Amino acid sequence: MPKQTFGLADSNSSSFSIWQQVGGRVISITITLLLILLIWLFLDWMFQLPGTNAWGLSALVFLAAVLSLAIERSFSSLPLSIARRYRMAFFASAGLFLVLWLLFLVISGSPFSIWFLLLIIFGTFLGSILATHFNEGLWENNSPPSQEVTREVYQQHQALIGQPGPIPVLKRGFDILLSALGLLLSLPVWFLGVFIIWLEDPGPLLFVKNSVGKGGMNFHQYKLRTMVRGAEDATGPVLASEKDERVLGMGYLLRKTALDELPQLLNILAGEMSFVGPRPQRTVLVQGYLHDLPAYAQRHSVLPGLAGLAQVAGDYYLTPLQKLRFDRLYIKYTSLGFDLKLIFLAFLLTFWYRWQKDWDGRLPRRLLRIGS
Repeated sequence: MPKQTFGLADSNSSSFSIWQQVGGRVISITITLLLILLIWLFLDWMFQLPGTNAWGLSALVFLAAVLSLAIERSFSSLPLSIARRYRMAFFASAGLFLVLWLLFLVISGSPFSIWFLLLIIFGTFLGSILATHFNEGLWENNSPPSQEVTREVYQQHQALIGQPGPIPVLKRGFDILLSALGLLLSLPVWFLGVFIIWLEDPGPLLFVKNSVGKGGMNFHQYKLRTMVRGAEDATGPVLASEKDERVLGMGYLLRKTALDELPQLLNILAGEMSFVGPRPQRTVLVQGYLHDLPAYAQRHSVLPGLAGLAQVAGDYYLTPLQKLRFDRLYIKYTSLGFDLKLIFLAFLLTFWYRWQKDWDGRLPRRLLRIGS
């Protein structure tokens, strides 16, 4: 009897689970169909009533986002990888909208508008981002340091360099103004970059690098994700090689142009970074550096930077001791004028010299003497 009862319970549970999945799918499909009907009615209303374009187009983006999210939810019980589910939902939503729109153009005789097409894609992608956020989050926090490591690194800095002084007012004001302006002007690049990355490898948009900031504090350094999802799950935090197979197709372009660093404008605005300073290093790596080279803590007496003297005058694969030597020079001669010079050289390096054939990876020495 107990076995029979147990088997009956399993059977009931299994049946309930099946009905729950079927019912959930039916509800999602019903919601999707209702949304399509609403979209059709909305389009008809928008093009007949004067003076409703601004509100109407905003509602169109919203409906496209909701439709994309609803379709992704309806696919959630299918035996698909999450990346394939995202793509199918995106193209299904965009396709339904386009079919409705084209039918409307044929019936009404309205002219084709590229802006309308872009709004449909934009709204559908917003829904895909929402789905990504609900399922996984928008950033990938790979290999975060343990509390013990974070505490140890901070305490070592306190013992070696103490509490660093305040940020110079002029430097902080420059950082706030330029980062706010940069965020505003770079929004189209952000959108295009994350859109192509998401289509190539759907998932989190940002990569979080746990780095050491001023005074030895751990902070989240943001970058656009340029590698496949979970690139460090098997290896842990390692430096990327020049021809790393983990890097996405779009990722190579973003890394070469340094556009993957754009989210660090948020770090600068928050006061965790500056435009110029020693480049941040991962907390787990700094822990090892401090054991062999305690003086490495000196580079964290100032804010880390988007551009640094070591990267401008040296290269990507400098040793910790070589980086420390450059960072000491920067700290010794730091000024707003020196910062402006390094920003100019970093821009020249990224958008000119890196694209030259047979470039040896270093700036000409004469440029480093400009303004000195």
